Amino acid sequence: MEKLSSLSENISKYLAMRDHYFSNAEKMIKENNLRKASELLWGAVTQTIKSLASSSNIYIYSHNKFKSYIREISKEIKDQTLFSLFLELENLHRNFYDEIISEEDFPMYYEKAQLFIRKLDTIAIEKIKKGKAEINFLK
Repeated sequence: MEKLSSLSENISKYLAMRDHYFSNAEKMIKENNLRKASELLWGAVTQTIKSLASSSNIYIYSHNKFKSYIREISKEIKDQTLFSLFLELENLHRNFYDEIISEEDFPMYYEKAQLFIRKLDTIAIEKIKKGKAEINFLK
């Protein structure tokens, strides 16, 4: 993990991208293009992770770093369900290539992606309250 120079600029960039990906995922869901929707949801998840990491001046540049970072955060907040949820959501990325998520199961992944994003936003807000970060949320 590398250090970032412009903290709030990077956080805002990641949150804007997250919202863009999430909005496009919802469009793809309406068009029943679940493979593309799953990759866009995964993009929203990873941009949210990057945003939270940026609040600590950490840059995540690889898939394994996402996993390591969420594992660390889960331990820090004593919530292993966060890490378990991340592991489940990795299927969104795989679904784009291998179509492993059925149409029937897809709504569950959509809900889990929303839950994961809300959890990370809550963690970020707590960091702000404790004076450990300064984040301007877009939504």
